[in-house]
Amino acid sequence: MSLKTKANWKGSLSEYLKVGDQVDEEMADYFLNVLPPAFYNGRIIQIGEPDNHIGTRATFMTIEKTADGWFYRGTCFRGETTAR
Repeated sequence: MSLKTKANWKGSLSEYLKVGDQVDEEMADYFLNVLPPAFYNGRIIQIGEPDNHIGTRATFMTIEKTADGWFYRGTCFRGETTAR
């Protein structure tokens, strides 16, 4: 698995990132600043615009910080890191 960088991003974000991809700090800054985040607690950042809906619940593109860096978790319910 290679590090996905904002500098190398081309096309749609949902096509560029796959669940489990590690992302660089610049991509984490993008997730935090593109819109006011839907959820942010220092460990999880979710882009402020819903990516999809499952039933009545919105899902959001999500990254999570671990001891090894930031990782893309897919589209998750608010405050969660399980891809839906």
